[in-house]
Parts: sequence; structure tokens; C-alpha cells
Amino acid sequence: MQLTMLAVALLSPLRLATEQASAGEGTIGGQVVSQVTHAPIPAAVVALSTTAPDSSAPFHLTAIADSTGRFAFRELAPGTYRLEIRAVGYAEGAWRLHVAPGRQLDHVFDLEPLTVKLAPVVVEGERGRPAGRLVDFERRRSRKMGYFIATQDIARLNASNLADVLGTVRGVKVDCSAGVCIPRMARSQPGCEPQYFIDGVEASPYFARNTPPHDIVGIEVYRGPSELPAEFTGSNSGCGVIVIWTRSSP
Repeated sequence: MQLTMLAVALLSPLRLATEQASAGEGTIGGQVVSQVTHAPIPAAVVALSTTAPDSSAPFHLTAIADSTGRFAFRELAPGTYRLEIRAVGYAEGAWRLHVAPGRQLDHVFDLEPLTVKLAPVVVEGERGRPAGRLVDFERRRSRKMGYFIATQDIARLNASNLADVLGTVRGVKVDCSAGVCIPRMARSQPGCEPQYFIDGVEASPYFARNTPPHDIVGIEVYRGPSELPAEFTGSNSGCGVIVIWTRSSP
């Protein structure tokens, strides 16, 4: 008795298919893959429909592809079936298949990935209108308090260092007596060095003086307390203030 039960448990899929075939039933199965990458498409919805040979009632079955994209419909009566497959991100596919008595159909069904077409984006802007942080630069320049050097002015000078740019500002003198050219306000006391700001943050004179001119988009020069706006009051602003705006800052 135990041997008989063991023999039944070890029946192969091929023998089971043969037993089905003797009953005249067929199978439709296969794998759902991407038409482009040929990778399996898990969780694809597979629908099978037809009209049964002995009845006019519609015949409809649904299956979900497993993690490898495989599915199967078994014990199907001979006839012609319509197979429809849907998956997120893919165009729907449909096939007409014929099941002969006792036959197993096993195919690879490929779906075409959907291409998302985006509407063109048109960016409109006003020529010459500053953006972001340079809005405040233009606002302060409109008050005519201080001296302002814009991007086009720096490009026109074609200077190799910041001292050459600041040397063009009325009320600023460049002292190169110590071998290093240091811009100072003409009315300041000897040895009084201006306070520097880079992108709105207080900076050391050495670091500021070595900023390459081609990295600068704007410079503000305030030669005395009467010109100085409140946001640039620093630890040494009594000797004048030089504000540098660079390309690297947002």
C-alpha cells in the first residue's frame, strides 16, 4: 500500500500531461517578457477568453504572471482562444491561439514598453532682468549709494587679478609698495584695510583679494559709512567695504 502511494506522489509533469491529453484537454502557458530587454515582466495580468464548443456562453479566465513572468491555463477544451496581456508601463498585447486536443502550447509573449511623450516646456524671461541673489545687487545699485561693477564691466577690463579691477573705481587706491597689491579706500587711514564679503558672508582680505576676476559676476564698493547698507556692517567696515558675488554661489 505504501509503495502504491509513493508511486502516485512521484508522477512526473510529463505523465500528468499525458493523462490530460488522453482526456482531450489542452494547456496554454508561457512567459511574459519585455520586447526591448527580454527581461521577465512579473505581475502581468493575463486574460483568456473564448466561447466553449458545447455552449454559447462566454468563457473567461484570468491569471497573474509570477516573479519570472510565467503563467499557465490548464484543462482547456480544444478550440480557438483569445489571449490578452496587460502590465504597467507596457502596451497591451493580444494573441489568437488554437488548442488542439491534448496539446500543450508554451510561448514567450513580449510586450512593448510605453514611451511617455512630454509636452515641450517653454521658459520665458525678461532680457536683462537679474535672477536670484543678484536681485538685491540691482536693488542696491538703483539707490546710487556706492560703486557697482557688473559682469560686463569685469569682462571688458580683462583683468588678471581683483586689484586691477578695483583700481578702476574712483575713491579706491591700490598700494603695491610691499610687493602685494592691496586696494584701500583713498580717504582711509594708512594701513586701514577694507572689510570684504564674498556671496554675502564676511571673508578674510587674503582670500577675497585672490578671487579670480573670471569667477566674479558683480562687485559692490562702499567707500565710507555714509554709503554702507546695514547688511554689510562688519568687524572692519569703518575702512570701507568690498562685496564680491561669484558664479559658484547659488
